[in-house]
Amino acid sequence: MPDPEPLRFDTARPDAPTMADVRRWAARVLPGLDEDHLSDVLLVTTELVSNVVDHAPGPAHVRVFHRPDPCRVHVEVDDTSDLPPVLGRSSIADTRGRGVAMVAVYSEDWGVRRRAEGGKTVWAVLACDSSTCGPTGR
Repeated sequence: MPDPEPLRFDTARPDAPTMADVRRWAARVLPGLDEDHLSDVLLVTTELVSNVVDHAPGPAHVRVFHRPDPCRVHVEVDDTSDLPPVLGRSSIADTRGRGVAMVAVYSEDWGVRRRAEGGKTVWAVLACDSSTCGPTGR
């Protein structure tokens, strides 16, 4: 099965997708992923896209790739900012600032790549086998 087309949008435009639109797109391009794993992927995807909306106005691309053996889902989000995401610390009273920490907890691995044309790609890899999924190892 070929990789799905990326979701392309401009965060500065009023017709940019909502987070619900992003989640619907990701669920549609990941058929067959069980509900628990899909839930983790949707959370990570939403957090990565939210960072773009909040910190990198302009064109963005979201890609997901599902590799079955071993079962892994790769999420990549391109944006135009050269600033890396910040894995900060937040207190229980904070209403923001936990996104990258959640990505780190739910992902097997994550990171940032600089793009030759400027900007960056923030990526995450999530395991979708039963032994290594999510923060509790469900």
